[in-house]
Amino acid sequence: MSSVVGICNSALIKLGAGTIMSLTDGSRNANLCKEQYDKLRDALLRSHNWNFAVARQKLAKTSGAPAFGYANKFQLPTDWLRTISVHGGGGEGAAPSYRIEGRGLLSDSAEIYLRYVAVVADPNQMDAGFREALAWRLAIDLAMPVTQSASAQRQMEEGFKSAILRARSADAIEDFVDPMPESGWVQARS
Repeated sequence: MSSVVGICNSALIKLGAGTIMSLTDGSRNANLCKEQYDKLRDALLRSHNWNFAVARQKLAKTSGAPAFGYANKFQLPTDWLRTISVHGGGGEGAAPSYRIEGRGLLSDSAEIYLRYVAVVADPNQMDAGFREALAWRLAIDLAMPVTQSASAQRQMEEGFKSAILRARSADAIEDFVDPMPESGWVQARS
């Protein structure tokens, strides 16, 4: 069973530092982990279309239309981190023209279906490779305050580079490869 504290302790162990009992145990290391964990998790989630973090949703139209430029405004999901693809009418066909502004998506389409990277807060829902890469990423940010060593920080960066490559490779292998669309030249010959 994985936990946020487990990921934080993995980062601290990589640094040779003392572990924590909880994010609220009052220790310096716990306070540092509590400060950095959520923002580093979300940044790492945003960096790749992680299979475990991909979600699909039909967006709800808001009551007011944009002042200009587009006919409709749709509310982005509360767990939205990054858009992967946008689809109109029934989720099929060509992507409609759209723009993300604030926590909304503007479009002339009457319906919007969104494929996106979502916040995954529960470590048990995360891929094991992602959890390991997150621990290394956390260790980078904790290296200077915990060890006061630039060389330790460089070592954590090297560990992260290796871990993130392994995690992304394993994640990519699990997907069916989307076919490349035919070029205009090939289509014109048909």
